Amino acid sequence: MKKTLTAIISLLALVGLLFYIFLYPKLEIISGYNAKILCSCMFVTGLSQEEAERVELGFGPLWLATNKADAGQKVIESSVFGMHKKKAVYREGQGCVVMNKRIADEYLTTSIKIYDADYGAEIFPEKVITGNQSMQEAIMRVFDKEGSSLLQSRAVVVLQNGEIIGEAYASGIGTETPLLGWSMAKSITGLLAGVLHKNGYWNLDEPAPIVGWQNDERGQITLRQIMQMTTGLDWEEDYGKVSNATAMLYREENMGEYAASVSLAHKPGETWLYSSGTTNILANALSDAFSTSEAYINFPYASIFAPIGAKTFLLETDRSGHFVGSSYAYASARDWAKVGQLTLQHGRWMNEQIIDSTWIDFIRTPSQASAGQYGGQVWTNQSGKYSNLDPEDYWFDGFQGQQVAILQKEKMVVVRLGVTYDETDFDFNSWVLEIKNAAKEDSETNTVEIEGGIPKLNQ
Repeated sequence: MKKTLTAIISLLALVGLLFYIFLYPKLEIISGYNAKILCSCMFVTGLSQEEAERVELGFGPLWLATNKADAGQKVIESSVFGMHKKKAVYREGQGCVVMNKRIADEYLTTSIKIYDADYGAEIFPEKVITGNQSMQEAIMRVFDKEGSSLLQSRAVVVLQNGEIIGEAYASGIGTETPLLGWSMAKSITGLLAGVLHKNGYWNLDEPAPIVGWQNDERGQITLRQIMQMTTGLDWEEDYGKVSNATAMLYREENMGEYAASVSLAHKPGETWLYSSGTTNILANALSDAFSTSEAYINFPYASIFAPIGAKTFLLETDRSGHFVGSSYAYASARDWAKVGQLTLQHGRWMNEQIIDSTWIDFIRTPSQASAGQYGGQVWTNQSGKYSNLDPEDYWFDGFQGQQVAILQKEKMVVVRLGVTYDETDFDFNSWVLEIKNAAKEDSETNTVEIEGGIPKLNQ
């Protein structure tokens, strides 16, 4: 009997040890993800807790978490079986942030006034544009039929020559609903770096002004290498375990500072490695151009979003007040499309050169180290990934099938936002061919003139 009891105790101890070693650390990812995403879904996008938990938090082991929402204070608390408690709090002008400790009272009242000058003229009509029959059929193919939840598309907008030629939205989502772009935020961060480049703040091939790199070999890393993710920094981009990426998102107060602290694994410029940390290093570096946090927070709105009339954007920050430039940008599908149109027009909008055309040429040119896959915070098709896109086409890309594709020859921007759990279920390559074919019907019946960088249809 004693031997049996000892064996049982030993087995339970072993199970407990294995749980502690392999599973317990991962619970932090589950609770942190639940708290952050539910907070933003409710207080940025405007979804109900029930809808957000059903869709945005409806995959993998996320259901293990218990979520409590305080709509009055705009706070979410999540934990897994009472362990690894995480809180996320919404702050006006900065969005939601994960807290690892008790939420200080000042966090509940902190707000930064977002740029409130006149936004540029709205280029799109108020009504939803259904497009021709072929276009609408192509668009609706990525929306689930009743009883299915395979793709869970939230919004689609298709532009050609600066005009909406088709769009559609899921139930509860409209033309002004801010939706998460995930890693499409990287492309926004890259464009912001381009504005500072235009203003003469930094040079692509000079060492990047990163605090902490000045006294070692990392001090030779250039802005070009940061933009192209060829820094050589030792980074693990794995979201299924506690890695550099998950530690950064769910533990660190200053994400960019944490990412900049890792050592070199390769000589800068020689190896391409996709890294959210690298983009957050860049997001931090942007702040050094400004004397106040308010000026830094307002920079994207004053420099890009207001001039193009993109009113729904929100770039969320970490606890230190720096943009999470890798991951957390929210905007309506129409406003994501406007940014795509800005790049299609080589940085020009209504007779204003917002970003130099040379910077747009740079970001859409892949680095040699990436084998044609990646340029300056955007993905490129010179690798031939998509057979139905041309080699010169490029796109912003995000988790769960977020896309802003810029098709240069067709003068098109294609936006798709959704919550596709298995991205292989979303066949973008086949779908974009249908979109392109449907667009031909419109292009054959409409004539276009260019006015100040924004095309206008002659009706």
